[in-house]
This record gives sequence, C-alpha cells and structure tokens, in this order.
Amino acid sequence: MIVEKSTYRRLPALARTDRPGDAIPAPKSRGSNPAMPRYESPYDPSMMPKNLEHIVYEKKGHVAYVRINRPDVRNALHSYAYAELRSCWRDIGIDPNIYCGIVTGTGEAFCAGRDVKFLAQYQAQGKRTPHEDPTSPLFFWGGGGQPSDVSLDKPLICALNGFAVGVGLSLALQCQLRVMADDAWIGDTHTLVGRLGAPHKIYQALPPAIAAYLTLCNGRLNAQECLQYALVNKVVPKAQLMAAAEKLAEMICMGSPLATQAAVRLFRLAAEQPDALIAYARHLDQETAESEDGAEGPRAFKEKRKPVWKSR
Repeated sequence: MIVEKSTYRRLPALARTDRPGDAIPAPKSRGSNPAMPRYESPYDPSMMPKNLEHIVYEKKGHVAYVRINRPDVRNALHSYAYAELRSCWRDIGIDPNIYCGIVTGTGEAFCAGRDVKFLAQYQAQGKRTPHEDPTSPLFFWGGGGQPSDVSLDKPLICALNGFAVGVGLSLALQCQLRVMADDAWIGDTHTLVGRLGAPHKIYQALPPAIAAYLTLCNGRLNAQECLQYALVNKVVPKAQLMAAAEKLAEMICMGSPLATQAAVRLFRLAAEQPDALIAYARHLDQETAESEDGAEGPRAFKEKRKPVWKSR
C-alpha cells in the first residue's frame, strides 16, 4: 500500500517515515529534536494486497497469514514473489488491527531458497533479475522480500511445514518464534550455487561450529536438532503445525500491541550487526554474484550437472 504524502495526517513531536507504506520507524527522543513531526497514513482495508500470484495472504482476527504458494518449485522465491512478500510485510506493519503474523509454505517445502532457474535465465541473457536491476520497477523492492526490508516491528511466527534452505532459512530466522514439523529440516546451500547469502545471521542464531557446518559444508539440521539448539520453540507432527502456531499467536494477542511491538523493535535492534559488517556482507554477496562462479552455479543447477568452479 503506497499512500501519497498529501493524505498524511500530521502529528506533532515524533519521527517521520520517508518511504511511503513502510512501517514507521522508532521516534527520535524529544530531547534530540522535539519539533520533528510524524506523518501517519490512515489504514484503508481496501488497499490490502489482493490477487497475489505467488503468495496467499489472509487475515483472521488479529492474525495475518502469509503462505508462500509456489509448490511446483518447492516455494523457491524469485523477484515477483519477493515483491509480493514485501507488500504483505508492509500491510502487516500498517494495519492497526493486526498484532502478529504466521508464515508458512504450501506443500512439502517451507521455502527452497532462491529460484535458481529463474536467476540462470536472466544470467544467460547477461541481465540481472528484476529486483536487482536498477532499470526495473521492481528494483525499489530489492533485497529478499524479508520483514527487515520494511523494519517490521510486529512479531512473526514461522510454521516450518517442510524444509527451509538458503533465503528460506533467512526468512525463518527473521521470525521471532518458530514451530517445526517433525519431518522438516533446514540447510544453507548458497555456496553450492556460488552465492553468499547471510552467513552472519546463521552464525548469530546458532552455535559457531553448527553455523559453520551449515554454511561451509552445506549441512542440514533435522527438526530435533533444531530444537536441541533452541532454533525452534516446538516440534510437532505436521498435522498439528498450524494449531501450534495459532496457539502462540493467541498468546501474543493477549498482550498490549504497543508493548509487543516495542519488544520486537528492541529484539531487532539488539540483533543488528554493525553497519560496517552489513555493508561488507552486501559487498561480498554482490562480488560473488557477479563472479564467473556466481554465474556457473545457477547454470549448472539448471543443466543438472556438477558446477565447474574457477575461483574467479
């Protein structure tokens, strides 16, 4: 939902959001700038994202449901799915009636990561994918369609219905609470396709040796191992997964929305990496993406063969 500045309602002495539709950032203290105005847009339910092609988005009571719906590619994400996800995060952030969200996937997978075949098709033409191409309208929506892209301050519950790898694992890690089907697993396969991903986020969420195993050895953890390392709150049979997630949502909704969002904001700030590290991670990711190996990985995946790495 994008609202023109002319429709904003001016409120005194708080901070302003500069990106229309994004979640409103934490206000500056009155002591630092007491005259700074805040602009808020009234929420219009008719602007809720509808007719999405790759994501199913629903609301029930105070809970928003986000379901990745590309089962034919095991819910792998491409530029258009990223954009739809981001529109859902933005809507959750600005709808005052929504207190939390549940994120899951359709079919056997939660998310198989990035759609590497989609990536390979663009690379074969010497092009960047739309959300990475400055000339594309989707470039504004860049990144991986993650909640952090809009500074979402409402809690998310990840219902891991199946395996989560690559960017799918990154999405799961951005949720504050996680329940997992007993036959699900997680992994990081970025290096297999010559990419980097977000190893610093994995390193932050798991014991160092386990994080290194996932990232460097393309390892995987099953549901019980995820529970052992406190990566998930609960492991249940798949038939009970959504009920377990909804129970957590019910508990969240019992609390003050204002206090809950403040807590999530502090969680996010406490987990943020230094700006220099984030900038360097983006630089390395771009560097690997534009390397010969970065092109070889998706090409080999599409051609169903082992990649031939050149280390350049």
